[in-house]
Amino acid sequence: MPRKPLASPFQALETEAYHAFREWPLWLVLRDRELGAHLAAAGSPRHPSTPENARPSPQQDGKGKA
Repeated sequence: MPRKPLASPFQALETEAYHAFREWPLWLVLRDRELGAHLAAAGSPRHPSTPENARPSPQQDGKGKA
């Protein structure tokens, strides 16, 4: 389906901004993966944004107690 021509340049700018806002979380995930792959290739033991103490521990029951 072809796009309709927009009435004004401001409307076009608003549409672009809306789509950029909607795609931002996906871009962040892809960038994080790219950074992780880069650090893994460089020989870094882990991703710096996830320290060891920030990882969730295995839970035995549904109440959060191990």
